[in-house]
Amino acid sequence: MTLAQAIALHRAGRRREAQPLYERALRDRPDDPHTLFAYGLCLLEQGSLTEGIRAMRRLARVDPRHAGAQQALGKALALSGDAAGAEAHLRRAVDLAPQSPDAWIELGAVLARAAPERAEATLRDGLSRHAGNAALWCNLGNVLALRGFRSEAVESWRKALSLQPDLVEAELALALELRASGKGDDAVAVLKRAIARRPEMAELHYNLGVTYFHARKPGPAIAALERALSLNPRLRRAAVQLAQAAQAACDWDRLDQLMPAVHEEIQAALAGKPCLVTPFFALSLRLSRRERAAIGAAKAQDCVRQYAPDRGEGFAAPTPAADGRLRIGFLGSEFRNHPMAHIIAGLFPAFDRRGFRVTVFSHGPDDGSEYRRRIESGAERFVELHGTHHVEAARRIAADGTDILVDLSAFTAMARPEIAVLRPAPLQATTMGLPGPTNAPFYDYVIADRIIIPPEEADEHREALVYLPNSYYFTDDRQPIAAERPTRGEEGLPDGAFVFTCYCAHFKIERESFAVWMRLLRAVAGSILWLYREAPESEDNLRRAAAEAGIDPSRIVFGQRRPKPVHLARLALADLGLDTLTYGGHTTTVDALWAGIPVVTRRGDAFASRVGASLLQAIGLPELIAPDLAGYEALALRLAQSPGALEAVRARLAANRRTAPLFDTARFARGMEEGFRRMWQRHLSGAKPATIDLTGWPNAVPGLADSNS
Repeated sequence: MTLAQAIALHRAGRRREAQPLYERALRDRPDDPHTLFAYGLCLLEQGSLTEGIRAMRRLARVDPRHAGAQQALGKALALSGDAAGAEAHLRRAVDLAPQSPDAWIELGAVLARAAPERAEATLRDGLSRHAGNAALWCNLGNVLALRGFRSEAVESWRKALSLQPDLVEAELALALELRASGKGDDAVAVLKRAIARRPEMAELHYNLGVTYFHARKPGPAIAALERALSLNPRLRRAAVQLAQAAQAACDWDRLDQLMPAVHEEIQAALAGKPCLVTPFFALSLRLSRRERAAIGAAKAQDCVRQYAPDRGEGFAAPTPAADGRLRIGFLGSEFRNHPMAHIIAGLFPAFDRRGFRVTVFSHGPDDGSEYRRRIESGAERFVELHGTHHVEAARRIAADGTDILVDLSAFTAMARPEIAVLRPAPLQATTMGLPGPTNAPFYDYVIADRIIIPPEEADEHREALVYLPNSYYFTDDRQPIAAERPTRGEEGLPDGAFVFTCYCAHFKIERESFAVWMRLLRAVAGSILWLYREAPESEDNLRRAAAEAGIDPSRIVFGQRRPKPVHLARLALADLGLDTLTYGGHTTTVDALWAGIPVVTRRGDAFASRVGASLLQAIGLPELIAPDLAGYEALALRLAQSPGALEAVRARLAANRRTAPLFDTARFARGMEEGFRRMWQRHLSGAKPATIDLTGWPNAVPGLADSNS
């Protein structure tokens, strides 16, 4: 009866009570396979890996042909980190019981990470015997996605769902892939179908919220994330994502309520633990230098932990190019109709091809836009990596003989730092994508300037710094502006009104900066604030905040989305640009200056809040950089109330657009080339990466500007 009692308790989920009864039964029959198997499962299900593995090994010795023992042992060894042992036992299980799909599923899962090609072959072998098994199809989709075969992965997940419509693993995988490939509406549809069947599953609501957030729909995102938290209040990811959605919706009261959860994550980063606050989210939070550095380091550590095992033996150093040129690779996801592409398209054809071979490695989608085509034709070589597994992508970059790889995306939304983790190039750098510290051991340099990262703050960055001669920011001096400018009436702007403008994304607008803007509207009679049209929720919240400040909400005008050349033309309808504070305008500030609109900024205390100052210095208008918030407000007010002073600034901007460094793309390319040369010279000499300062180059005496040459 002892064994029967143990089995009954085990089936009822009362494993701790069953365990001593199994042990008593084994004293009477120590080699009984049935008892040993049940006892081993009881231990493993309690999380007692060591004891469970010992019991299953004992059973495997008693009955080497016990397929269940081999399968359980393989699964347990996988959990313990013994991938080789797990594979051996699972292969034995498959040989002993090919009629059981479970062993195939477990074997495919074990192989998926270390050997995705073998995992695919194993799963297809299993499907040749079990074509109607939904879990096998789901796992095949997972492996195909790992290998970069995304369309085939989607087909596999859809096949799994045709066999088992409620297979939540397949629904989630399919939704995440659809979201990653820019098919947000399709992802929402999949998740809503899953929620209709599993309304109590917090993970589904969480992913629905994330999908809405990435689609720039903060209202529905907030609703879904709040539902996820109501189902699972301990789902920390949902709380952090909800804070981001509240920020995007300009729901500042809700954001304040959620900040304790955000600060808990930041404290984890400071303690060297994993952190759910991303480096990108951190850019728009008021944090200390130490906190920003810790968040970057936490993300970098996570990348290394996940992807360093894929590195294997690494890649051989590239042989010198036969033509003596330095081979530069630019890696990124934004080579499409995206702010990055708008400003970088003119850079690639500006490089000197006598000394440099420039290759663009694109891992983002091809949207067929004019910007994509300009970059494809402007770079000497364009290599498509979209949908390619990160190991294969790294192999391609290494096989290309890349000397210096520049990651333009770093830790942003569509970045793939896992490629850089594998070290496909001897030297790796970042610039542009993340205006903050990555602190990643797989990046050697950050390409910057002395305004955004002053030398006294270099210790915030693990990477060495390359200071470019002027601003670090790309610009395109051939970016087209439509010949026909829309009228104020067409843009909803009243004739004769003074128009302040800020076309930044709404998540950058803070309570403090908005309060300044409302005081400016109050002080300048009849003036208008012209903002970017983004989401109904953020617009409603901004109008409500205006009313609370005593300003008629109709004095805020939200501009419709326009093709970029038309947008640049219409910006000239404004009188004065206003920068945001913690995360300032970057490409939006470049756009305003290129369109001839002066922008007032404040020199902030972080990289992301200093880019405006860098841009204005490089365009020759340092007087538009205020030292603090009070100076920012006073400067904007003085220019709005002094038509002559503002007209003088506009005239200087118009003259400087064609002469100052900011919009001299060829000049920028020369400075970047010099930075690459010095980086490579240090590498060839065996010296470690260290600060390279090109401030004042080429007028400086060669070598003296480089503090480590």
